[in-house]
Amino acid sequence: MSSLKRIAIVTTGGTIAASATSQTTLGDYQVDQSAQQLIQAIPELEQIAHLEVHEVCHIDSRNMTFPLQHQLITQVQQLVARADLDGVVVTHGTDTLEETALLMQWCVKSTKPVVLTGAMRPASALSADGALNLFNAVLVASHPEAQGVGALVVLNDTVHSARFVQKTHTSVPDAFSSPAMGPVGLISQGKVYINAMPRRPFGSQSALHLPVQPQLPQVDIVFDYVGASSAVYKACVQAGSRAVIIATLGNGSLSPAARDGARYCYEHGVLGVRASRIGNGAVSPSEQDTQWHTLPAHQLHAVAARALVALALAQQASRDELAYYLEYY
Repeated sequence: MSSLKRIAIVTTGGTIAASATSQTTLGDYQVDQSAQQLIQAIPELEQIAHLEVHEVCHIDSRNMTFPLQHQLITQVQQLVARADLDGVVVTHGTDTLEETALLMQWCVKSTKPVVLTGAMRPASALSADGALNLFNAVLVASHPEAQGVGALVVLNDTVHSARFVQKTHTSVPDAFSSPAMGPVGLISQGKVYINAMPRRPFGSQSALHLPVQPQLPQVDIVFDYVGASSAVYKACVQAGSRAVIIATLGNGSLSPAARDGARYCYEHGVLGVRASRIGNGAVSPSEQDTQWHTLPAHQLHAVAARALVALALAQQASRDELAYYLEYY
């Protein structure tokens, strides 16, 4: 009997499934490779796992929507529930990969490996990175130490926790990092090394779940800056926002406009959350939260806080529950 694990590859499109007009063109490409083409281009995959392929969509990830994320996560949940399947790899465009990875972290209820990967260069490029990223993702999904750790992101020979990973560069292959804790592992010469794991709820430990309907409450992000206006907060409220994530100055400081905006949100029943525009470091509780009726995002950057708050509001979380999720998730 074969000792190889059975891994499902679920594809959504992205740069990893794209080609351009020349080998030196790294932008303005078309997502034109099918799931089967993606797999057939890497025959070495058959040596490390038994594979099955599922295609959820075929898009540039800038066009990702929550209904598509809902469909994708539902598909992944169905796959990990199968006794004959050992893990799942999801290929995804890198523009919104971290947002989908967070939803996987909190909403996929399983200890089986769920690994997301993508590419920074189209398949047609000189030194394209997608094939090796996919190969490494399957290696990680097959590895025993990838079980019971939450969703993972694998790119550029590096393993990240979905909870902390961010896209921190616009173009280089090493575009993803985890500023708050660093990578959790690496792949070298076909060997997987898992060195650390964050202690954050995932899967069945997480009280967050995918809503029955493929829709989330509107939650907006507003950047704070010199010369900011409170008008944008009013526009968010009038457009139906249930919460506004403020990408604050520094470690959570609110400008006069942001303070006015936070007050306006509170007066109209809209939650205000202080995150930071910095992308690294915590926004801790302060007197500002009492003054302006906000909640701190702690170690969640603005995009991550938006995803968490939207999920929590979808299940009618109380303010106290939201405060708990923001601190401990």
